[in-house]
Amino acid sequence: MKKQNTLTISKSNKCIGCEMCVFETQRQLKRIGLEGSLIRIFRDNDIGKDSSYKVLIDPTIVACDLEKIAAICPNQVLVISSEDTDEFVI
Repeated sequence: MKKQNTLTISKSNKCIGCEMCVFETQRQLKRIGLEGSLIRIFRDNDIGKDSSYKVLIDPTIVACDLEKIAAICPNQVLVISSEDTDEFVI
């Protein structure tokens, strides 16, 4: 088994919807706009909830500089974690 760093959500209730993580990811990928973003922020419109957001992360984000993406979040919603992969190394 091989260890691989990935970006995970630690405090989703702290997300303020600023999308700074989205912009940093797009900058690293040299893309303009939100089309094909590897991080998506959705507003949760449940009745009775104050502005809360859902954060979705595409697994292919491991190709980006995860430290810069996690560091740009003002509320430390994103953290870098290690996970085992089933890749065979030849």
